[in-house]
Amino acid sequence: MNRFVLPLAIALSVAASPVMAGALLRPNVVIDGDILKLGDVFDNVGDKADTAIARAPAPGRRAILDADWLQKVANSNRIDWRPQNAFEQAVVERSGVTVTHDQIEAEILAALAGQGVPDDAQIELANRATQIVVPIGAAMQVGVRDLYYDARYKRFTATIEVPANSPSATRMRITGRVFQTVEVPVLSHQINRGDVITARDVTWTKVREDGVRRDVVTEMNQVVGFTPRQPLRPGQMLSSAELQKPLAVLRGALVTMVLKSGAMSLSTQGHAIEQGSVGDVIRVSNSHSNLTVEGKIEGPNIVSVSMNGATALAN
Repeated sequence: MNRFVLPLAIALSVAASPVMAGALLRPNVVIDGDILKLGDVFDNVGDKADTAIARAPAPGRRAILDADWLQKVANSNRIDWRPQNAFEQAVVERSGVTVTHDQIEAEILAALAGQGVPDDAQIELANRATQIVVPIGAAMQVGVRDLYYDARYKRFTATIEVPANSPSATRMRITGRVFQTVEVPVLSHQINRGDVITARDVTWTKVREDGVRRDVVTEMNQVVGFTPRQPLRPGQMLSSAELQKPLAVLRGALVTMVLKSGAMSLSTQGHAIEQGSVGDVIRVSNSHSNLTVEGKIEGPNIVSVSMNGATALAN
């Protein structure tokens, strides 16, 4: 907090009225206006309460009135008050309304539209800790002035003013970057391992392009019909490593081994040595001969074998 160094709004003068007794210091003061009055700082000051003694801090800021300054104000206004010690003080804080970063970014993006920036881009301010606080009751329209955009590096500078086009506006110079965005499919609710994802489970969200890794799925057909390897939370980007096709054959399961050649079709029973999804090639063992062959999973517990596996199948 800064020491109280605000200039007096009105020159203090010794009043002709007698000294008023019993004034009490208010150690914590919150005001809305731009003028600090005697009654804001001291209680029991009668008709002197509206006497202006200083300019208020800027909206959202505070100032410290130290014991020496307070004593001078009391003496100048014939107030019977003395500090109890050299460390006595009053803290004055001025209320204000903070302009949100969302408001600022939306106005900058709208202003950048004239320079070829798409309206679905995202803005990132260089210092998000920066705040613009305006007085209570002030108009909240955000204006953008002196905008400069470097399309090569996607950086911008601008002056923000609130209220827009007001001679008394609060102004701040800001810098930032523009990021292109893409839409990616995400889950609308948690999906557990073994659940098959349907179109109703998927929604789309807009993310920054630079945050999309190579393994992130970007198409609906990369999600629908798959199952997660582990529970997945809603709203998060999905990677191909987190998804797999539903298992059609479990390890050790009884399967039907099928050989097709023209109009001929042979089948026998076997056991899966490996598990897999439709389209995967796994090893299966003929239940009768115990010979092992490779086959392609065609459906739930159905494995097709090639002519190379015909001997094992026939046995």
